[in-house]
Amino acid sequence: MTLGEKIRKYRIMNDLTQKDLGIMAGFSAATADSRIRKYERDLMAPKDDIRKKLAEALDVDLSALSDIDIKSLEDVMQVLFLFEEEFGMTVERTEERTCLCFDNKNKDQALLLSYLYTWFSKRKSTFNPDGSVDEESLKQYERWKARFPRDNRQYWDEQLSSLNAFYNPFVQKAASNEKPVVFLSEFVELLRHMIHCGIHFDVSTMLFGVGDSALVLTFLVAQLMSAENNEIYQAFAGFLYQLQILESYGMPVTTSLLTNEKGTQLSYCLRLSPLSGIYSTIVKLQNYEADKRKNDWDIQMFETQYEADLKTYEIDLKEEIAFRK
Repeated sequence: MTLGEKIRKYRIMNDLTQKDLGIMAGFSAATADSRIRKYERDLMAPKDDIRKKLAEALDVDLSALSDIDIKSLEDVMQVLFLFEEEFGMTVERTEERTCLCFDNKNKDQALLLSYLYTWFSKRKSTFNPDGSVDEESLKQYERWKARFPRDNRQYWDEQLSSLNAFYNPFVQKAASNEKPVVFLSEFVELLRHMIHCGIHFDVSTMLFGVGDSALVLTFLVAQLMSAENNEIYQAFAGFLYQLQILESYGMPVTTSLLTNEKGTQLSYCLRLSPLSGIYSTIVKLQNYEADKRKNDWDIQMFETQYEADLKTYEIDLKEEIAFRK
């Protein structure tokens, strides 16, 4: 579909005339319909600023007015080859179906997989099991696609704002009661406390370059917001407070959200190489806390090793951050 065809499709979807759309995009009444007619016939391509105005007027994401135009089956195949090379997609075939598959455990493609999950969920809620769909549901589905991924991002922004607003009083209390973290060992103890309080999170690392890596902690928003457990609220608030401290030292902290079968997940990327070095210790702590069969001997052995590990983490984070700037 050409850019002009897309403009026409979304104009009709919004019950707008060419003149209506042209005026909404900033053209005079005398030239509005003529300019939109040229765009829709691909006789003229809108400049970037006009394209943004068209997207706003049509209530679609800017990406919906892209220049992507697949004209042949060979074009389709080249796009699929790109998916294989860039995103690890594979093709599987039975007598009845040919399927394009992505590995749901591929953390490098987490955002793409989140987008695919959202698409899957939307289709499932729109179409009946036999593939039929009523006209209004189909119209809403087409509108959802036109607004993608704007609605996703808006939803995630709202989730993050709600979480921060909810935790702000707890964080203020933590700031009054807790000492700012200085050593890496203190940060490890902070994470252990969260695990002990029942906060579940995934831990991973991210490599940016030689000597430049990050620790990534991923939480379920639903657990953080609806735990109805004051101990969890206080523990996570302490984590948020100490993140603010680390940021004040100069450590980059970025947040990202995505949605899949588990729900909406919130990730904090803590870009400081020594932090990525505690990955294995955090995994051990999680496994230790989850082990309900551990005996006194297991506990003693673990605590002995844990104390030894902590001694290797007597690293001054403030100095480390300043050194790496």
